Amino acid sequence: MSRRTPRAVATALLLLFASAGGILAADTFDLTSPLPSTCVATPGAVYSVKGGALVPVRGTFSMFPPGQQPLAPDFQAGTSATPGEVARLYIRSTDALDSMSVLLALPGKAPLTRTRGFRVSSNGGSELWVALLGIPADGMARSRTLTVDVTAGARTWLFLEPFSVMGRRFFTERISLSKALTSLATTPDPRKIAEGRSLALALATPHPDALFQTGPFVDPLSGAHRTGGYGDRREYDYDDGTTGSSVHEGLDIGAPQGTPVLACGNGRVVIADTRILTGNTVVIEHLPGLFSIYFHMSELDAKVGDVVAQGAVIGKVGMTGFATGPHLHWEVQASGVPVDPEALIKAPLLDKNADIVDIEPRIGTEGR
Repeated sequence: MSRRTPRAVATALLLLFASAGGILAADTFDLTSPLPSTCVATPGAVYSVKGGALVPVRGTFSMFPPGQQPLAPDFQAGTSATPGEVARLYIRSTDALDSMSVLLALPGKAPLTRTRGFRVSSNGGSELWVALLGIPADGMARSRTLTVDVTAGARTWLFLEPFSVMGRRFFTERISLSKALTSLATTPDPRKIAEGRSLALALATPHPDALFQTGPFVDPLSGAHRTGGYGDRREYDYDDGTTGSSVHEGLDIGAPQGTPVLACGNGRVVIADTRILTGNTVVIEHLPGLFSIYFHMSELDAKVGDVVAQGAVIGKVGMTGFATGPHLHWEVQASGVPVDPEALIKAPLLDKNADIVDIEPRIGTEGR
């Protein structure tokens, strides 16, 4: 099931009060904070006005300064997702937009997940923006509020509606570690801290021109056996008698040492390095904020800055770093949230069949 908002028409209607100082329901009304503006709300929108400022609860709102026209974009999104999915949200606007931000949260609580949209195309008097919202593996099943905030200069378009995170069961396993792997996992090391920070920084730094892949991913080791699943709950028995736990953020794929590892999609290499815990590592950005990650390889066949084609060899299977045997750890992150790679093999990253979408990559994949 998906939702769309129709184009709003700014019509001056009587402001209706549910109760003094309480929840209001209206179509058009004035605000004074933070600046004087007019607000157009969809029928049935729920909100209050405090100190001249809008306090939205549910509905669609368009705020604009005196003398300007309200933003009235077309919006398309689903109403639910499961942990590990990427929720796609599409905005088409006849006005040039500055930004699109999205968050999923309970009222008054820290967001479960958030992202920023990116401009995909701008032609024919309109432009298309897309946001890829990753649903984390530890997201509890319940309804939350999806908030979409779009800006164009001093104008703002705001959407708040319920969005359900559905239940999903994950596999649990217990792993005993050798003395060497225990030491690798538990011994403090400034280099491990620095490497973790550099990886986190790369994954939190989307490039707006990284529009390389719109179709489905391919398996980087086609036909190989999955030895670990996305979202697996792992309990570790360390050699020293202590224990630890983690949520597995990708897929483990077993294959003989030296098996070629393929890029799952077109993209630009942003990391190609040897790290303590992840061994020989490659990270590729396919869309702004959407990265694929490859760990534990025996060798690297890509370097930072390479623009690689889907299916290009970027390394070989190995067991470098924190690994108990030859395998590839393949991970995908959307705006810093690890998501299930399997789902991105089965469906396009961006939906060319949606009636508001016409996507053409702005950057080719010439090169490797």
